[in-house]
Amino acid sequence: MEYQPDPKRIAGEGGQISHVTSGSIAAQLGLQPGDRVLAVNNLHLRDVIDYRFALAEEQISVRVRRQDGTDLLLDIAKDIDDDLGIDFVEPLFDRLRTCNNKCPFCFLTQMPKGMRKTLYLKDDDYRLSFLYGNFVTLTNLDEADWQRIEAQRLSPMYISIHATDRALRAVLLGKRDVPDVIADMRRLANAGIQMHTQVVACPGVNDTPDALHRTITDLASLYPHVESISIVPVGLTKFRFTGKAPRTIRANIEVHETPDWIDSNWERQPLWNQQTPSEDWGFCSRLGVATDVPLRCYTPEEAARMIDLLQPYTERFEREMGYGFLYPSDEFYLLCGRTLPHAAFYDDYPQYSNGVGMTREFLDGWADAVPRLPQRIERHTSVALVCGTLIAPTMQQVVDRLNQIEGLTVRLLPVVNQFFGETVTVSGLLTGQDVVAVLREGGCQRALLPRVMFDHQGQYTLDEYTPQRIAEETHTQVAVIDDAEGLLQYVSQLTRSTVKTRRRGSHRSRHAA
Repeated sequence: MEYQPDPKRIAGEGGQISHVTSGSIAAQLGLQPGDRVLAVNNLHLRDVIDYRFALAEEQISVRVRRQDGTDLLLDIAKDIDDDLGIDFVEPLFDRLRTCNNKCPFCFLTQMPKGMRKTLYLKDDDYRLSFLYGNFVTLTNLDEADWQRIEAQRLSPMYISIHATDRALRAVLLGKRDVPDVIADMRRLANAGIQMHTQVVACPGVNDTPDALHRTITDLASLYPHVESISIVPVGLTKFRFTGKAPRTIRANIEVHETPDWIDSNWERQPLWNQQTPSEDWGFCSRLGVATDVPLRCYTPEEAARMIDLLQPYTERFEREMGYGFLYPSDEFYLLCGRTLPHAAFYDDYPQYSNGVGMTREFLDGWADAVPRLPQRIERHTSVALVCGTLIAPTMQQVVDRLNQIEGLTVRLLPVVNQFFGETVTVSGLLTGQDVVAVLREGGCQRALLPRVMFDHQGQYTLDEYTPQRIAEETHTQVAVIDDAEGLLQYVSQLTRSTVKTRRRGSHRSRHAA
C-alpha cells in the first residue's frame, strides 16, 4: 500500500521528532520526541528531503522548537556523513500537494462515507514519489517545483501515465488542460532523473492496440531514463455502479464535482461542464465522445488478450535493451488463469510495489521454504489462511502442502469482498469486518492474515481494524504474514511451541509425583 500522509500532523512549522536514537548526536543534545526541527543553516525545512540535504555538512546550525515553545540554536560539528539520529512523525513538514485531477477510476471516490479522513485524501505529491514510490501525475507542479526536482536530483520518480496521447490522457485524468507528459518527462530526463511509469488500463479506452502502441513506444523513446512500464487493470468497487449498468467515464469524472468532493482538499479545478476551451486546447476536441465509454472491469478473456498483446513488446525490449522493460501486473495472469512468468521475466522487480511480480516472488520463496518445513507437530493445530479471492487458487497449492505436515490442519479462507463488492478481489483491499465475518464461521484456532491488507505501518485495515481487534472479535489467535519465509517461521514456531508445552507438562508431572 502506498504511503498515506496525515495532514493533521503536517503543521508547516518544521518536522516533529517521533524518535531519538539512543547514544546519537540528538540524544546527547537532549532532543526529545515532540520537539520540532525548524531550520538547518538558516534553511527553513519543507520536508525530510531538505533535512537530509542540509545535513550533508560538517558544521551545521540547527534551530529547534521545544515542546514548551522555546527555541534553541544548536551549533554542531560532525562528520559529513553523520546523521543526528532522529526520525520524524511525517516526512512532509509544509502542506501536502494534493491532486488536481478527476480521474474516473480514482479509488478514493469509490469508497462509502464514514471512513477515516486520510482515506479520502487525494495526494499527488512529487516528494512522496521520490521517498516512497507513490505514483504521481506531474500535473500540479509549478516552476519552483521543477527547479527543486532538478537541483536536488529527486530520482527516481514514479509517474502515472495512462496514455501519452494528450486527448486520451485528458479523458483519463478527467480534465481538459493536461500538460504534454512526454515533454515533461524529457525535462526530467535532461536533469538526469530516472523514471518508472504505470498505465491503469481501462477496457475499450486506453488498452486498444493503437493507444497502447503509442503509449509504449513514446515511453520507450525515453529509455534509459524511463526504466520500466507497468500495465495494471482498473479496479472498481460496487460504489462505481448504478444498478446493473456500468457508469460512463463522464459520470465518474463528475463524481468529483458532487457536494461530497467539490470542497475537499484537492487543488481546485473548473467544473467539467463550465470550461470554455481556449485556442491551445484543440487537442481536446474528442473528449465528448470518449467520455461516453462505460467504465468497467476486465473479463478473463480480455485479461488473456492483454497478456498476448504485450508479449511482443517485452520480447522486443529484451532484445534491444537487455531486459523486459514492460510488465503486465499479476492480476492479468491470475484473472485469466495463466501461468505466471518465471522470475527472470521480472528482472530486478522494478514495479514490485505496484503488484508486478509479487506472486512469482512468493511462489519462489515458498519453493525454497518447503524443504525446511517440519514433518510433524506434536499437538494438533488448526490454522485458517486468509486471502482475497483472486489469489485463492495459488494459495490452495500452499495449503495442500501444509496439510501434509502431521498434526497440522490448514484451511484456506478466501474472503469475498462484501464491503467494496465482488469486483474487488485482491487481498490488499480486504476489510477487517469482512475477515471477521469469515473467521467466525471458520472455527479455526488460529488465523494468518496477509500483510497487504494493512496500512503502510502495518497497523490498520481500510476500515480501521487492527490485528488485535480481529483476534478479539473472533476469539482467534491472529498472526500477520508478509511472505513465504514468514509463513515458514510461523509453522516452525508451532513446532517449537508444542515441544515447549510438552516439556513443561512433563516437568509438572514429575514434580507432582
